Amino acid sequence: MKRVTFFFVAIFSLCIIFLSCKKSNDPAPVDPGYVGLWKGKYSNSSTAYPTSGYAFLFRSNGTVRVFNNADTTAASKAEGTYSISGSTMSTTYTYIAPASGQFSTSTTINPTFTFQEGTWGSGTNTTNGGNYFIVKQ
Repeated sequence: MKRVTFFFVAIFSLCIIFLSCKKSNDPAPVDPGYVGLWKGKYSNSSTAYPTSGYAFLFRSNGTVRVFNNADTTAASKAEGTYSISGSTMSTTYTYIAPASGQFSTSTTINPTFTFQEGTWGSGTNTTNGGNYFIVKQ
């Protein structure tokens, strides 16, 4: 009788162990709120209000495409990279021929990832070019 009881206790224990171990389902990667198309305006002066079209396409791999017009089909295009530190995003990009020039930006992203406002400049300088803002589409 002790052997039968021991056998059932052992089987019961194994069943509980196997049933309590769930298969791990890794959640799908979360899309960072900044990935996607953002449109807005830029100015050519730090004192002027932005009125010229501007758009950014932030990709999940750390690259960005910049358009110098909110109408992305008619705009000159630039390719570059971006990085984020806290709520600050920095970009560096170079326009593709026939346009030319390297530019950089520094912006603050609002906590809900819907609005950015910052400055841009020539080369690796993120200031002295003007101001801009963009809104997540």
